[in-house]
Amino acid sequence: MAQPPPPPSEKEEGKHDAEAGHGIGRYALVWAILLFFTALTIITGRINLGAANIFIALIIAVTKATLVVPFFMHLWDMGGVNRLVFVVSVLFLVVLILGVFGDLVTRLPSSLPNGGPIRDHVGATSEPHAE
Repeated sequence: MAQPPPPPSEKEEGKHDAEAGHGIGRYALVWAILLFFTALTIITGRINLGAANIFIALIIAVTKATLVVPFFMHLWDMGGVNRLVFVVSVLFLVVLILGVFGDLVTRLPSSLPNGGPIRDHVGATSEPHAE
């Protein structure tokens, strides 16, 4: 005869209780914060801040992603491999971004279109060369 499955352990019951215990208040608060950052994205996108535009946009985007991932993708409640995969993905993204900006800073201004997004780096001149 087949035996019935064993009753769930206390750890498994606690996990299900934690998943069911999310109230709408937490999601509403995160949603309101995301709306604020969306408005901030629109406002800062219409203001010319020079080279700071890209950095401000990246900071806002990372902040919004930091709110979405733990709460709406439920990474807050998950553990182990899911968190490890997320952390490795973020580190990979940081390496790629640093590589792109490092490349832009170290290039000659003449090799960048329109002088490039970063004009005040070593070797850049603000006035055109007279020939």
